[in-house]
Amino acid sequence: MTDRALEGLRVVEFTDELGSYCGRLLADLGADVVKVEPPGGGVQRHTPPFVKGLDAGPDTSIAFWVHNTSKKSVVLDLDTDEGQAIARQLILSADVVIEDNPPGWMRQRGLDYHALRPARPKLVYTSVTGFGHNGPHANYAYTDIVGQAMGGVMTLAGEMADPPNLIYGNQANVSASIQAAEGTLVAVLHADATGHGQHVDVSAQEAISISQETAMQTWDLQKRNRVRTGERGMIPIALPGVGVYEVIDGHVVLFVLAPGGADFPEFVDWIREEGKAEDLDQEPYAEVCANLKMSWLSQVMADPAKAGPILPALMHIQEVVKRFLAGKTAAEAYEEGQRRRLLVGIVSTPKDLAGNSQLRARNWFKNLEFDFLNRVIEFPGTPYRLSETPARISRPPRLGEHTGAVLSALHGQED
Repeated sequence: MTDRALEGLRVVEFTDELGSYCGRLLADLGADVVKVEPPGGGVQRHTPPFVKGLDAGPDTSIAFWVHNTSKKSVVLDLDTDEGQAIARQLILSADVVIEDNPPGWMRQRGLDYHALRPARPKLVYTSVTGFGHNGPHANYAYTDIVGQAMGGVMTLAGEMADPPNLIYGNQANVSASIQAAEGTLVAVLHADATGHGQHVDVSAQEAISISQETAMQTWDLQKRNRVRTGERGMIPIALPGVGVYEVIDGHVVLFVLAPGGADFPEFVDWIREEGKAEDLDQEPYAEVCANLKMSWLSQVMADPAKAGPILPALMHIQEVVKRFLAGKTAAEAYEEGQRRRLLVGIVSTPKDLAGNSQLRARNWFKNLEFDFLNRVIEFPGTPYRLSETPARISRPPRLGEHTGAVLSALHGQED
């Protein structure tokens, strides 16, 4: 049994913003990932935010740190014959290549899959690009916002009155990297079983389109475009116990009417026990509160004669719910709501996550030693737990930190 799941897997990556998270996923699981970077570093190393109190530079970018833990860094100029020759040696000593350059870029330097396959038949070569390596858009310019737009998720994000919204972060890039890691590992299994590697061609447009869930099938089967629905989701009117509510220190989200938790009468019991029920025990509100759940509401709303008198009651109950929650902290609403099996969640800020008792209890955060800064910095952990071969994270590399050691070891292999 190996100590780490991917121990012994040798990976060389030529990635920047688009594919770097793929390499991190493999490196945190024990793969020996050597990141080949240009002199001065790529775009991601110079992307803010930078560590507070330190000069902006290639070794202080938090954006780079997040996607490049547990790797080694080698600096090569791939526009020179020497750099290309060394890169070729590195690749031929590896099991996996990950690259996110535009189609044809690696071929122009003699480093593409077809040029290397004869010398390394078992090589798994993963290319992560905006639109894939073939098709009419293969050579179109790409960045994350283009991926989100072309993948369809922007048209579904935001409120109905909004223009299409960009999802926070580089979600097209991250989605592409996740799919690249999956495809790479499947190809490694195949190579181990057969001795034959393959080219893994990953499109960010295709990867992020999965986030549409049923939207494409809705068009295919119903010829209807899904639209932005905002915080209410598919519910067309404001319903008590559903949606985002303001609390003393932020917001919580409720979905009390959904199956899977306690029903609305339990919520009213809570409000009543705290003396905040106002007139909810009076008619017409009492009957609505006693019956309020999605199945009952669907039947009522299907009959205009019944729905008419109900709508004003729902609006009034909603205002009582708002006033009740406005007097609570997010933690109070969440903890007591969950104790009663009500579907309540905190709309968490980064600060909330840093102090989250569940994440702390599971030791999700990891302290990484940044020896060159003489600091210990806390990082989010991996999104999975392996009981027998756990992931272990080490700090991201400084630019070119391992160039000497990696190239010396490479020359030693030749000898």
